[in-house]
Amino acid sequence: MNDDSYCDVTERLFAEFEQVHPLPVIAGVVRRCRQDLDGNAPREALPEMLERLARQRLSDLPSRARQEQNQSASLVCRWVKNCS
Repeated sequence: MNDDSYCDVTERLFAEFEQVHPLPVIAGVVRRCRQDLDGNAPREALPEMLERLARQRLSDLPSRARQEQNQSASLVCRWVKNCS
């Protein structure tokens, strides 16, 4: 798989998930998927398999909004406990 294909996959997934995950998260998922598939997938099928696997993993990740909401709830709980 050439670097252009890798970048194309990252760009397409960023366009799809930019409202849900920041670019560093998307790029990291794509990089890990590429490492997982390296040597385990036919070379000619690698770009499509990489995109499908990364899309699935990004879909399974908690969204940025959910993470922020959970962090806020956690901070409020700690604050309430400290004030009691």
